[in-house]
Amino acid sequence: MKNEELDQVIEKSFGAEPKFMLPADFAQKVTFAVVRRQQWKVDLREYFYLLAVVVSLFTAALGFYYFVDKALVVRLGAWLSGNLVPVVLGALILNFIFFADRVLLRLLFSRWRRT
Repeated sequence: MKNEELDQVIEKSFGAEPKFMLPADFAQKVTFAVVRRQQWKVDLREYFYLLAVVVSLFTAALGFYYFVDKALVVRLGAWLSGNLVPVVLGALILNFIFFADRVLLRLLFSRWRRT
C-alpha cells in the first residue's frame, strides 16, 4: 500500500465515529486482569522459595546432626523407613498448607476484593 492510500485510510478512520463503545470501567478491568496474572506468578515464585528454604534448612540440620552424632541420624533414618506412609502424608499435608497459604488464599481473596 502506498503512503497516499495509507494516509487516506487513516484520515477516513479518524473522521468517523466508532460503531462500538467501551464500558466505562474497561481500563480498570484490563488492569486488574494483568495485575492478577502477575500476582499469580509472584505468589508461585514465593511458594517455591519458601519450599526451597524449608528443605534446605531441614537438609542443613540433618547434615549438622550427621556431623555431630552419626548414630542419631541412622536411628532417624530407620524410624523414617519404618513409618514411611505417615511421614509422606505429613509432608504432603504440610506442602498443601504452604501452597494454600502462599498461593490459593491470596488468589481467592483477590477475586473477592474485585467485586
